Amino acid sequence: MRRIASQIGSAPTSLYWYVSGKSQLYELMVDAVVGETELPQPSGDWRADLVAIARATRVVGRRHPWLAQLAIPPVPGPLTRQYGAAVFRSLEGLGLDPKTQAYILAAVINYVSGFLQRETGWWAPEPAAPLSAAGEGTAHSDLTEPAAPEPVVTEQHLAARASAHSEESFTFGLNCLLDGIAVRIAQTAPIQGGSRTSPAHAGTDCGGAG
Repeated sequence: MRRIASQIGSAPTSLYWYVSGKSQLYELMVDAVVGETELPQPSGDWRADLVAIARATRVVGRRHPWLAQLAIPPVPGPLTRQYGAAVFRSLEGLGLDPKTQAYILAAVINYVSGFLQRETGWWAPEPAAPLSAAGEGTAHSDLTEPAAPEPVVTEQHLAARASAHSEESFTFGLNCLLDGIAVRIAQTAPIQGGSRTSPAHAGTDCGGAG
């Protein structure tokens, strides 16, 4: 609070005329940053809309790396409400109750937030040395081997893990999440004509482009 006050040329105590403390300041910061998200207009394809929102959220999160690290309760600010409304509009007509819609919103945000934390770790000035299949060059190489046999970890596995923060990895995980949401929508959607409504792109391969 003192640092912020010094940057705006104010006494620290003067800030408390505007915010009650750091918690409220954090809420205002998060709401302002969420407002930078370029939200799509509903396209009629809930999956395409959620992909666009997730990607736009990731762009904003990469611009403000502290956002994914700031553990605070959901912020009910006006810009955050607009963000949630964009998701809920995309889910209209699917027969979902408000609780399910809110959980879908939370699942998308949690996925993007977790991925951003991984990305932030890879952006660190001194990343950890990459692992090898033989365990060379790691802090664990001198540990006693476990008695039980471990699953085989190949160089290909480790190479893939090294790119787990990539665009391809983000798309893969997002599509897997949306595949699960599609199944839930199919299970909860109203029955029409003797069968449940078919959600857009249900069953898409997790590795698809999304």
